[in-house]
Amino acid sequence: MSVENESPRRIGRPRNFDRDETLLAIVDVFWRLGYNQTSFRELEAATGEGRQSLVNAFGDKAAIFEKAIQCYIDHRVNEVIELLRGEGEPLDRIAKVLARWEADAKAPDHRGCLLVNTGGEIGPKNAAIADRMANSTQRLVNEFAKTYQQAMKTGAIATKPSAKSLARLTVALGDGALLQARVSGDAAAAKQTLVTLAELIRSR
Repeated sequence: MSVENESPRRIGRPRNFDRDETLLAIVDVFWRLGYNQTSFRELEAATGEGRQSLVNAFGDKAAIFEKAIQCYIDHRVNEVIELLRGEGEPLDRIAKVLARWEADAKAPDHRGCLLVNTGGEIGPKNAAIADRMANSTQRLVNEFAKTYQQAMKTGAIATKPSAKSLARLTVALGDGALLQARVSGDAAAAKQTLVTLAELIRSR
């Protein structure tokens, strides 16, 4: 039987493979489970793609995780920055960010922040990811500092401590609150930390 006219067998991901949608699903898995507890089985179940398709598209597990971290930064970190640059009074914009963090702490799976979780799980072991995390933290600190500076110029808050110091404190407390919720499975303490921070900022 002649096989000259038969279509060649397709290998790898199908034509309708949506890279962005698949990567967002991957982010969700790592966010819930962490790097060490995530296997290709979980990634396959979440994306509906086979292991080979995922490897062809993104690389091995370490490479997939790096892309997931960058995707998280592009969406979640930039979202916070957009809130801080948005409309309204400076302190109101900061309050919106704190409310967003509280919502993350109260999520049913207490996922917290993927960057904070990764810092606790992997730390400086992966230089590429550590650099991305450090860069993202600095971007947040800089953006909070700009917003606090705006509040100081309008007289909404005192000029000491400095805007940069307040920014570092805000990011550090936010990270700590989200990690606490992740570890304890209880968002109550995280919520109280963020509420107290908001009250202290406005009372200055």
